[in-house]
Amino acid sequence: MATSGDLESTRPLAQFTPTFLGDHHFSVPVDDSEFDAIEHEIESVMKPHVRDMLTSSHMCDKEKIGLIHLLISLAISHYFENEIEEILNKAFGKLKCLVAEEVDLETISIMFEVFRLYGHKMPCDVFERFKGEHDGNFKESVVGDVRGMLQLFQASYLKAKDEDIMEEARTFTRNHLAVAASDQSHLSRHIQNALCMPRYHCVEIAVAREYISFYEKEEDHQEKLLKFAKLNFSYCQLHYIKELNAVTKWWKEVDLASTLPNSFRDRIAEFYFGMMGIYFEPRYSRARVISTKISMIMTVVDDTYDAYGTLPEVISFTDALQRWDIGTIENLPTYMQIIFRILWEIMQDIEREMSSLGRSGGVQPTIDEIKSLTKEGYIKIAKWARGGHVPTFEEYMEVGIVTAGMDDMIVFSFLGMEDCDEKIMYEWLASRPKVILAFNVMLRLINDIATFEEELERGEVANGVNCYMKQHGVSQEEAVGELKKMIKDHHEVMMEEFFEASATVPRQILVRVFNLVRVIKLFYKEGDGFGHPGENLKAHFTSLFL
Repeated sequence: MATSGDLESTRPLAQFTPTFLGDHHFSVPVDDSEFDAIEHEIESVMKPHVRDMLTSSHMCDKEKIGLIHLLISLAISHYFENEIEEILNKAFGKLKCLVAEEVDLETISIMFEVFRLYGHKMPCDVFERFKGEHDGNFKESVVGDVRGMLQLFQASYLKAKDEDIMEEARTFTRNHLAVAASDQSHLSRHIQNALCMPRYHCVEIAVAREYISFYEKEEDHQEKLLKFAKLNFSYCQLHYIKELNAVTKWWKEVDLASTLPNSFRDRIAEFYFGMMGIYFEPRYSRARVISTKISMIMTVVDDTYDAYGTLPEVISFTDALQRWDIGTIENLPTYMQIIFRILWEIMQDIEREMSSLGRSGGVQPTIDEIKSLTKEGYIKIAKWARGGHVPTFEEYMEVGIVTAGMDDMIVFSFLGMEDCDEKIMYEWLASRPKVILAFNVMLRLINDIATFEEELERGEVANGVNCYMKQHGVSQEEAVGELKKMIKDHHEVMMEEFFEASATVPRQILVRVFNLVRVIKLFYKEGDGFGHPGENLKAHFTSLFL
């Protein structure tokens, strides 16, 4: 443990794994005529065909819900949000009749998943009919229904608080699906993929890519829907390539790599991939680019506090950020002036861009969140680290849920969403929603478990694992076990709050939080996938771009 002032003038000097793009500037040519051709076919042929199916009087509610589930799986449901919400609002009012005599596990599970995805909390007691009356276990007859088990397994990840039957269902189906996935059929490969990476632990467009390959091999697949899904994937991919070209070009021009020490994370590609997870739909192109730029420079700000700056430096930096005045930064160290100027210029550019669209209402809330994050979060963690202070777990979490930064990430992601009412978005955020609070707790603890040993090595003693160990006198293993229970509990609280908020908050707003959870689950599946991007993340990235 360092003494009094030693750590104040010491640089942590962290070393991070390079981005999985290396020094490569992503540059792939995009033919605009291909954009236009795909868009025309989607708009003039595919959308009218599916809209007719959804509004057909010849399809019953169960069939329409099944179709909606297929559209979700193929990542083309976003074209029909209004139609889907109207269908589900009406169908949910008839839920008792819909499920009364239904004994097909796959059908019930699909209904459960679709209703919950759209904010309707379908009760989980519908699955009691698949359990034995005497022993309370799932019936052996369920084991023979492989597709039903697979669907129930995926649906179980939409469980909320105190829904023990869904936990039982997940364990039961996982164990039996592992046995069922032993051959080389396309269904078995699909099951293996699901067990390795459940749908809601991965970004939606990556899930869809795998599902398209599976659906193509299904004997009863609908050729026109399959074509629509492939066209949409190509259309999305063209957007992604064009946008990644733009953000990597911008990052090269910013050229922080030549002006800053290497104690900063270069994560432009990883951040862009994360933004694809928050909103994969083509219409959010501007939002993905804007949020990637802000998130990237804010990671440099984060690393300034955690991995490079001395305590006097970060105190001065915090003061400068609170003033938010480019004319008063001359007393900062040169590297901090560079970081401040880039952040300030990004926000100026965004304000001009969004003002031209009459949508600049998110700029000031974004600046306010940046100020709050640094003043109420980053600087406090830095002071603890430089002073070698281990706070109580409760004290740490008060600050830790701020530094988790999910409030900020949601604000960034809202900036470029042109199809949502700004007033509704930012009033909801200002109310400090419980769903985001629960998510902040989740991410803070997930991150702390993954980064504990590395942070301790560079003097960051204020980590959730370390604070819990010291306060309760337990081992690292025991502390991690307790934190994992908290993560599970807060995930369930988050889902409960998601359903609650769905009654008053537009789905397009709420689903960003839900999708961000999927991004975090993927990034932290094998440790700190953001600090040290691994092969799993790179494989998903490659599958969408190459």
